[in-house]
Order: sequence, then C-alpha cells, then structure tokens
Amino acid sequence: MKKFLYKLKLLFLRVLCYEKPLRVAFTKYLSLKFSSFRPHYETLIYETSKNAIKLGFKEIDVIELGVAGGNGIKSILKYKRKIEKILNIKINIIGFDTGTGLPNSHLKQDLPYFWKHGDYRNNNLKDLEKEDNSIKIYEGNISLTIDKYIFENKSKIGLIFFDLDLYSSTKLFLDKIEELSQKKLLLPRVFCYFDDLFVADYTLNDINGEPLAIEEFNAQSKNIKLGKTFDHITDFKFPLAKGQIYTLHDFENEDYNKYIGIYSPNSLSSKNNEKFRSLIDD
Repeated sequence: MKKFLYKLKLLFLRVLCYEKPLRVAFTKYLSLKFSSFRPHYETLIYETSKNAIKLGFKEIDVIELGVAGGNGIKSILKYKRKIEKILNIKINIIGFDTGTGLPNSHLKQDLPYFWKHGDYRNNNLKDLEKEDNSIKIYEGNISLTIDKYIFENKSKIGLIFFDLDLYSSTKLFLDKIEELSQKKLLLPRVFCYFDDLFVADYTLNDINGEPLAIEEFNAQSKNIKLGKTFDHITDFKFPLAKGQIYTLHDFENEDYNKYIGIYSPNSLSSKNNEKFRSLIDD
C-alpha cells in the first residue's frame, strides 16, 4: 500500500508541475494507448503532399526507418488514403527494417544500457505489403537495403520518419543522404521526424543517439543540412511533433528556390480584396 501511495504522490507532482497544457499530455496518452492515432504522422504527410504538389510533383515516397510491429506503416496507410483523395496525389509507403530487431551494439553512443539487442523483432514484415500495393518493405541491414531502394526507386522522397533508435543505425542512413541527393531522389526540403530525440531517463542528449548522428551529419555535409524547427507559440500545424521535426535542406536541388509560398501575386497589393486568409488552407 505504501508503495502505491508513493507512486501516486509522484504522479500527482508530475501532473501538477507539467509545464504544457494538460491537453498535450492527454493527446500524447491517446497516441500511446491507440497505436493508429498519430496526429503528427497525419499532419506531416498532409503538409509534405501540399509542398510536393506546389513543386509540380504528383507522386512522392514517405519513408519509415524502423518498422518494428508495423503500427507506423498502418498509420501512414490510413492517413495516406484520405490525403490522396483530398489532394489528388499518389503516396508510396517505404519501410526499412532488419526484421531481426535491434542489432547488437557495444557502442556507448548507442545507449546499450537502454536499447536491447533483438528488441522490436518482426518475423512477418512482408505481410505488411499485403495491406496495400503502395507499400514496399526493405528487409535487412539498412547499409545494403538502401542501395537496393536507390536502384529501384523513381519517385521523390518527401518525408522520412526516423525510428532506428540507435546512433549507429541512424548514421548509416544519414551517410546515404548525399547519394540520394545526387540521384535526384529528394524534394528540395524533406520533413524528417526523429522519434528518439528524447527518452524518459534523461540520458539521451547531444553526445549520443539520434542527436549526435544529426550533429555529425551537419558537420560533415556542405550542401545538405538538417535544420531544427524553432518552437514557437504560434505554431499549430504539427501536434505532438514540432519538437521532433527537422527539415532536410538539399541546397543544390534544382527546385530549391522555386516559390511555393502562401502569397498570391496581389496578396500584398492595395487591390487585394481578401479580408481574411483561410486557416484551413494555410
């Protein structure tokens, strides 16, 4: 009984001192409770699709790195079916996973005290492809499967969900970004959602894990950079995600400077009769 009361006291203090509105915690709880409820996935896919259309593309790839049980792929599929109808765009779903769970690693940067070899194993990855013909799963070591994807692929990558957990695995993929750029497989700006920028025990930070892989990538890459999105009170587009979004800027992309902004030619003119800009379309 004492143990239960003590845990209850800690929970009360944590809720009482939570610095964000409690609706944020409640929404996060729903996303953990219901695996297919991922509002951050939906809004990222939607915004990516809008940007692709403005650039003149009618087909894009959405990539998930680290498929595990497949809940992420199924969520992407659910949202992409809705968005395809609304925006008239084709969205391909690409998954990468070893199929054998997390690889064995003794690198301190991989947090072996937190991540365990074999976690998130899935022996039936290919079954996900039966869900829809737009799904393609690359099973095996990502250092090899990414080459196969580059050889086979023709569409532009618009969005990448990073859920590889480990520094080393994340770095393996980031090391291939330059080749993806050279093969012209990237949109000029690619949303990147990093699932593991935070773990609850506070031992993941800028010296290990995904944050270190990102820092090293930016230090080594000259013409492609991962930019961290600034948190701002007026940002409302990306529920549950804005603290984990980076944008991959491919500066030498032929479409990088192409205008895709929200303003029409006369929007700032005295001739503009529009009194309001729609938040729905923004």
